[in-house]
Parts: sequence; C-alpha cells; structure tokens
Amino acid sequence: MKAFNRMFTIVVTVVVALTVNSFGQRLVSSSPNGTLAARAVNVRSAKVFGQYGVTQTESDVELQKVSYTSKDEDGRNVTVTGLMAWPRTGAPKGLVVFCHGTIQDRDASPSKWKGKDDGSEAETAVLAFASGGYAVIIPDYLGLGDHKATHPYPRNIINSQSAVDIIEPARELARRKNYDIGARLYVTGYSEGGGIAMAATQKLERMNGPMYRVERSAPVSGPYDVSGATRQFMLVQPTEQTGFVVRLYLLSYASYYLRKHSDVKITDYFKPAMANSILLNYNRNPSDENLIKALGLTAVLMRSKNDIRNVLTPRFVNALRTLDRRDPLIAALTNDNVYDWAPRTPMLLVNLEGDGVVSPENTANAMKAMRARGVAANSLRRYVIRDSSLNHVTAVPAAMSTVRTFFDGGFAAVREAQ
Repeated sequence: MKAFNRMFTIVVTVVVALTVNSFGQRLVSSSPNGTLAARAVNVRSAKVFGQYGVTQTESDVELQKVSYTSKDEDGRNVTVTGLMAWPRTGAPKGLVVFCHGTIQDRDASPSKWKGKDDGSEAETAVLAFASGGYAVIIPDYLGLGDHKATHPYPRNIINSQSAVDIIEPARELARRKNYDIGARLYVTGYSEGGGIAMAATQKLERMNGPMYRVERSAPVSGPYDVSGATRQFMLVQPTEQTGFVVRLYLLSYASYYLRKHSDVKITDYFKPAMANSILLNYNRNPSDENLIKALGLTAVLMRSKNDIRNVLTPRFVNALRTLDRRDPLIAALTNDNVYDWAPRTPMLLVNLEGDGVVSPENTANAMKAMRARGVAANSLRRYVIRDSSLNHVTAVPAAMSTVRTFFDGGFAAVREAQ
C-alpha cells in the first residue's frame, strides 16, 4: 500500500509538473521595452486625446515585449510577438486586449514600440488604458513583429487567433514578475483590429474557463461585413484622391498576401504596371507611407484618374461586382465575415460618422444582424462619433476614450449609445 501511495504521489507530481510546464511554454520570452513616467503619461494623454481626455494617473507604466506560441493560417505552431503594458501600481481593473489597425511595415509593429511619442495606435492604447488601472496587451498578428511571413490581410478570423493566444502568456508573465492583474478581461480594436476584436470575442465565447470570459467588448470601425459592406465600398467611385489611394492600398495588400501564401498571380487582380509595382514595393518592406506614395505614383503614371477600375483587371472588377466565390480573394472575403452572430458579451460598437476608409455600413449591418438574432439593448449598443473634424486616422483617440468609458462604467456611462 505504501508503495502504491508513493507511486501515486510520483505520478501526480509528474502530471502537475507537465501541466505547469506546458502552460509556461506558451510564453516563450519577454524583454523590457522601457518605462513611461507618470508625468509623461499625463502630458502625452493631454496631447493625444485633447477634448476626449482620459483621467490622469500617478503611476509609471512599464512596457514589455512578449513572444508566445500561436497557430498560423495553416494550423502550424508558430512564435509570434506583441506588446504588454501595465501601471506599476497595479492593474486591478483587469486586462485589455487591443487589436491594432492595418500596417504592413513590421518596424511599426506594436512589440517594437518603446515609448516613443509618435501618435501610434500602440501609444494611444497604452495611454488610454494603462493610465486607468488596466494592463494592456497588443498582438502584432501573424506576419508582423518577429514573425517572418506575410500578414494575412484582411483575415479577421485567422488573425484573431494571435489575439486570443496572447492572453495566457500575458498572465503568465505577470505571475512571473509577481504583478497583480485583476481577473476581468476586455477586448477592443480599431479598423482592421475592430474586425479582429469581433472575431476574437466570438472565439473567446466558445472557450471554457474564467480566464476567457470577456467582461465587455468594444470593436471599433471594423470591416465586419467583408463580403458585403467592405466589398461594395471598394467599388464606389471616390470623390477625392485619398479615397482612391485607400482602396488601392487595401486591395493591393490582400492580393500580395494571396500571392505569397497561395501563389495567386497579382496580374489576376491588377493590370501589369500596377501588379509589378505591388510586387516590387511590398518586397522592399517600406514604411506604409512610402508604400502608399509609390503605388499612388504608379497609378498617376497609368492615368488612372483616381478610379480603382482603371488599375484593376476587368475580370476582378466583375468578380467584385458579382461576389464570385470562385475567385480566391472573394472567397477569402466571404470566409472572414464576422457580423452575423449573437454575442452574449456586453458589446458596444463604435464608429466614426462619414468614415472614408472603413464604411460605417459595416457597423450598421452588424447591428441589424445582431438585433435580428435577438440581441437586445441590454447587451448591444452602438455609439457614433459625430465630429466632422476627424477622419479614420485621427479618430482613434476619440474612439479609445469612449471605449475606456464603456469599460469603466458599462452602457450607463455612454449615455448617447443606442
């Protein structure tokens, strides 16, 4: 009997050790990215948020780069990276997962942000939430940060895996550093990150365990209806050059990803001169600004007249119009719709009125579909930012200030939401 008891103890010890080790392996490594002094946080917050200001803090904010395991689009194990930030005095309110908007320049990835005053989404998210008693985690996504692949764009569901998988490593890092984070979990994101936040919330609702229960979710200005509202937006003739360049950038990014991952020909989507420019410029890994300038110059030389149809192939224009799912890009768009479901998590959808980059119809269609599925006002509301001085890029602080208010106080704190 003693021998049995001894053997049982050994087996239990080994099982527990294996469980702990397998859990710990999800966090591959971490390294410091610097510290923001409380005074700097407050000064920057006043600058970034302006009239949409957030409360001041008395705590310094620590920044950490994290590497952790996840899955790529083909189900393979990969190591990806992200940024974690926390107020040194503690984060009793819990953990915020922030999903960033579209970038292709890996040097602009959140994990590479070391506290620079640069107006980036990483800076805005850290200021918005770490200043108010939350820890913040920002995944780079597949193909960004240290992951040497092409970012799957615009793949809401695929990229949401890295947002879900960063939660356990973040809490493991906090435990290793003896840092206290409240149990509550919150999810938000902007633009492409809004769609990813929506998909992440959906995934988390299907997972078991209190660690994955989302207290509140607030996707912002996301492409939720990719095959509907987003596709139709691409076909609308813009009234100004900015709208044309946005369409060109987004469609080029999607086709370049398919070229790298699935060996699809970019010439199936763009006329030869633009297809060559896309391959040449994306392979150089330029800044997003320089990439957009280069593609825009090619469009001028092609005499596109700010009409996306003048740089696309007639075949692809027709596939866009008819939603031809035989086309790989159209199929990808259809597969990544995340608007038609019934969230149980209290959710606030936020968007900018007149947004010229992500059509507000995405948010409207999500609200309509969710209401049709029986999601009532006690679980789902929409807040529209009505400020004509803002555009898609400059609206991030206003949006995150609203999200912070919602996370702090729920629907009652955002009275204009309906």
